[in-house]
Amino acid sequence: MPSVWCALRTFHAHAAEMGYQELGSPRYFLKPWAALARPPAGCEIEIPDGVHHELELVIEIIEGQLQRVAIGLDLTDRVRQSEAKAAGMPWTRAKGFPNSAILGELVEPPVGLPSLRIELSINGEPRQEAAISEMAFSPLELLENLAQWAPLEDGDLLFCGTPAGVGPIHPGDHLQARLIRKDGTVLSEIEITAAPIRAD
Repeated sequence: MPSVWCALRTFHAHAAEMGYQELGSPRYFLKPWAALARPPAGCEIEIPDGVHHELELVIEIIEGQLQRVAIGLDLTDRVRQSEAKAAGMPWTRAKGFPNSAILGELVEPPVGLPSLRIELSINGEPRQEAAISEMAFSPLELLENLAQWAPLEDGDLLFCGTPAGVGPIHPGDHLQARLIRKDGTVLSEIEITAAPIRAD
């Protein structure tokens, strides 16, 4: 079964806003494949109240190579993550809940990958945006590093890290995340409304 790999602190401004030091080399964590969601445009999707959005470029890996790209949202239960870190414990629960890895349409990677931009708005207000060229480690550098030691499988996904501006999502919020060419062409998009978790 494929894996969902996630790179840490690949944008300096995000590391700074979280109070972390910049990394000298790439670092990763994993999400369960079952946490992945590919919602159709305009749908409602259950998201726990208050979890944080992290906008990311996502790459699909086939035969150890970058095959396709997409926009993605890595959702984080920041309270549980902080508590786990303070106790020196793993923070899988903070990153691995249902719908915590949201993926837009996968498309062929265009020429000039560093010139692409990622943008997120919530209720029409800009929240996160950055050029891929701003990353401390490029997507290809992340993949090259990961391939040196990780048991990669065809169909693996790599979430490439988030820029500054992370923050909470609440029920009823309308999220629009986009991967955009330099000329403004939208390559991949997520458009969803956050719905509260239904009680059993």
